[in-house]
Amino acid sequence: MMRPLHAFLLAMTVCVSAAQMGAGVTGLRFVPMADAQAIQLDREFPLPGGASVSIAALRFYVSHIALHANGRAVWTDGDRCHLVDAADSSSITLATPSGLHADSVSFLLGVDSLTNVSGALGGDLDPTKGMYWAWNSGYINFKLEGRAPACAARDHRFEFHLGGYLPPDRSAQQVTVAVTGGPVVAIALDISRFLDAVDLAKEYHVMSPGPAAVRLSRAVANSFNGHAVE
Repeated sequence: MMRPLHAFLLAMTVCVSAAQMGAGVTGLRFVPMADAQAIQLDREFPLPGGASVSIAALRFYVSHIALHANGRAVWTDGDRCHLVDAADSSSITLATPSGLHADSVSFLLGVDSLTNVSGALGGDLDPTKGMYWAWNSGYINFKLEGRAPACAARDHRFEFHLGGYLPPDRSAQQVTVAVTGGPVVAIALDISRFLDAVDLAKEYHVMSPGPAAVRLSRAVANSFNGHAVE
């Protein structure tokens, strides 16, 4: 049973040819961001459109992670599923073999269908993480909760629990981002970009699978970007 990833560095192994060795990527880091800054929960920050929000909870799953060079996978993380939780850590880091050269990273935002039909699991998939719908027998791929003055709900609260694995409402999204090289590549989720694309005055409560969850999941996927960090 895999322990939660945000608590430690997860080592991986892969066969690397001599041509791939040398200076390059040595790790991947997933970082929830807001307006180019690390997320600070329950602290108000402005959106690009001028509105302001505060985030109470932000969690999402990433799985099937792979590094690519010239359209070919040079490293894969298999089918492991990792939980990024802004309450526990501003990032998770996965070590890769030293010297990999890559120009893009791909991953699934969410939990695949096979894992969903396997029932509640352990590690980062443990239901105690608050990312499992017992009533729906499936995982929440992305959870965002907070407050915004523009939100018409009680106490100006918004809640997005996005999931669903059955067609036509499969919400997991394949994401590919370009990277510029090592040593550590930060894959940032810019939550301000996502929220700026949502009209919180009209849409602020999505809590079950359906067309809205799929559409908003695509907006989350479009809010990722990658860059190298020292």
